[in-house]
Amino acid sequence: MEEHIESSRLYGNINKYAYYFTDILVGAPKPQRVSVIIDTGSSLCGFPCEGCSHCGGHIDPPFNFEASSSARWISCDVGECNSACIDGHCHYAQFYTEGSSISGYWFTDQVQLGDLRLKNPPVNVTLGCHRDERKLFYTQRVNGIMGMAPHRNSGRATLLQELFADRRHVNPDIFAMCLSEWGGELSVGGWHEEYNLNGSKEAWLDLDHAGYYSVSPSKLSLAGEAIVEGSINFGMSLVDSGTTFTYFPAGVFEKLTKALIAHCSKDQGCGAHMEASGCWRIEGGTEPVNFPMLFLEFVGGSVVRWPPNAYLFRRRDPGLWCHAFADNGRDPDTVLGVSWMLHKNIIFDLQADRLGVTEATCPSYKQAPGEQAPNPFTSAIARYPWLRWVCVGGWLLLSILVMTAICFMPIGQIERCCNEATKICTRSDPEE
Repeated sequence: MEEHIESSRLYGNINKYAYYFTDILVGAPKPQRVSVIIDTGSSLCGFPCEGCSHCGGHIDPPFNFEASSSARWISCDVGECNSACIDGHCHYAQFYTEGSSISGYWFTDQVQLGDLRLKNPPVNVTLGCHRDERKLFYTQRVNGIMGMAPHRNSGRATLLQELFADRRHVNPDIFAMCLSEWGGELSVGGWHEEYNLNGSKEAWLDLDHAGYYSVSPSKLSLAGEAIVEGSINFGMSLVDSGTTFTYFPAGVFEKLTKALIAHCSKDQGCGAHMEASGCWRIEGGTEPVNFPMLFLEFVGGSVVRWPPNAYLFRRRDPGLWCHAFADNGRDPDTVLGVSWMLHKNIIFDLQADRLGVTEATCPSYKQAPGEQAPNPFTSAIARYPWLRWVCVGGWLLLSILVMTAICFMPIGQIERCCNEATKICTRSDPEE
């Protein structure tokens, strides 16, 4: 049987959004578009519904439960609801390390991955209807989150497995992400080898997916020189597309930061100078082409390159790049976030318990549906604040000139102008 790949566009950017997201269509007979963060670090798929008591303003309107004929609340009956019941609804609450949280009621409805052009068939899945959002969930532009991790030790299918379970030619046990600086692509059923950089082949890592997706780094090198060796130094390493940066245990982070600064301080260095803590100003260019390559080796011997345009991210100023890795504080584990995934084909092969990684030229989509294209005028003012005062001054000068001209105009001429204007404004028939 020939297998097929179903794909969905991804949108996002580390600096502008701090995450990557896609669209899903929910409900019937008229599906409602909902933007959701792609998150391999959780299993919950949820978003705000109308009537939410504390939800932010997002790209898409809140989901209208009443407008969907296929929506059904999950009841509090024993066996159907595995959590607490509040106000007669099956309730959920999820809390995150940095203090964000979401809570609401479980329901089921028809869901299609991607927009209408893909024509993916609707599938009935379990969803979360947010009734309360806090911190990052409240302020983010995207409506909700699409968790793609396994349900912790429950044996339940992942969301993608649910969505494609009845597709004869799509294997839902394999999915891939290819992330560029702006947007990318999510594929189910396989991956696009044509994106691989210069025809490169995948490095395969052992993947544990009992509750989370995790791998086992054993060595970190900079420009070919080892910085940290021994898998014990990295702890458990999660592969989490819902986390922006890559977080290392304190000891690993400190050694990496010192090694990078030392390397860039030699001779011509990295063609940049450190402008602020963790940020570099590129000299005579806008790309960090002179920064060293990082290498992450994994148990089993596979080595993955981590290029400077991924472990650094571009700030609003095109020539300013900052570290896209951070200290995980007291947590002894590693989180391989979006910054580690950038410019790579990342393949989750759940059948073979392996993660495939190769450098890639990924599709790029800068303009997300529902987001207005930036106004060049307002963008210029945002970048150069002094333009605002130039515009205000110009407007005042023009007003003064007009008023001066009127003041020095002969009285008779002013009366004739007013009379003509009155005739034009009071005409009822344009042919008169």
